[in-house]
Amino acid sequence: MIVETKEQRKVLLKVHELSKHFEITKGFIKRKTQILKAVDQVSLTVYEGETLGIVGESGCGKSTLGNMIMHLIEPSSGKILFEDTDLSEMSRETLRKKRKDIQMIFQDPFSSLNPRLKIFDIIAEPLRTHGIAKGDKLEEEVHKLLEAVGLSADFAERFPHQFSGGQRQRVGIGRALSLKPKLIVCDEPVSALDVSIQSQILNLLSVLQKRYKLTYIFIAHGLPAVAYISDRIAVMYLGKIMEISKKEDLLNRPLHPYTEGLLASVPVSDPELRGKEKKALEGETPNPLNPPSGCRFHTRCSYVQDRCRVEEPQLRQIGLDRSVSCHYPLGEIEASLYG
Repeated sequence: MIVETKEQRKVLLKVHELSKHFEITKGFIKRKTQILKAVDQVSLTVYEGETLGIVGESGCGKSTLGNMIMHLIEPSSGKILFEDTDLSEMSRETLRKKRKDIQMIFQDPFSSLNPRLKIFDIIAEPLRTHGIAKGDKLEEEVHKLLEAVGLSADFAERFPHQFSGGQRQRVGIGRALSLKPKLIVCDEPVSALDVSIQSQILNLLSVLQKRYKLTYIFIAHGLPAVAYISDRIAVMYLGKIMEISKKEDLLNRPLHPYTEGLLASVPVSDPELRGKEKKALEGETPNPLNPPSGCRFHTRCSYVQDRCRVEEPQLRQIGLDRSVSCHYPLGEIEASLYG
């Protein structure tokens, strides 16, 4: 866990007003083009050695944000600064070399692995591509990576279909580690796994983070998994950041009504606490092609005011290391004093 003060932390990645807009064409005779703002002017900072969780309902834009950071999708606008270098201004060759420092763990542990390659070749491919190892050294590195993720060297000659979902995800983690990256984007790495296996993968990621001094961006729609592994959490809704906060503050004292709703949606196992649950989210997520005016959450918000319907709130800092995009944050005065 991160223990340094805000002033001592080194910024590894900074995203500034990042957007991705897709053109959606409908109709055959009268064709109509609409703009889907999957990610809309998102700004956030990732500090070296931390885990920044990104959480939100399906379709909120969190995976699109992760893909843009990886440059698997080109942004429509905005900047991605990695170690103070703008990735969008790099040449293709320079960016290819820089990719060693930013790797990704994908959601589906089966489709992300080439079914025609043995596990050895899947993990060895990045090492070969970047000319890092070959021959006996390559074999040694692959076996070390397999052992690091909890698999024996004997598994190297098998194919992906011979593994369980959890084992395949361990292979994907080993591949991401092969280039000794500084940042790993984890795009819902446990959502396709059984609950019992999810905890094993989360624990493995925590162990590897300490061993290799990694920084994570952990994307998921399930708040419990994000809360388990993250130091700070960013909450997204319809392409916008609603709230960014340290984990403990967000879980105990949410500022945004949407965050409060997400917390209330988490099942409570203790019978004595069930009656004390807060009101969960109601209504359906609006059409992202036609988002509400003003605050995008106002159609589902229990605290909505007239101002919320016409004026879009901006992400602003409240207290220490907390930001919220809301005109009337929950407990704003208390949070300021607390900060």
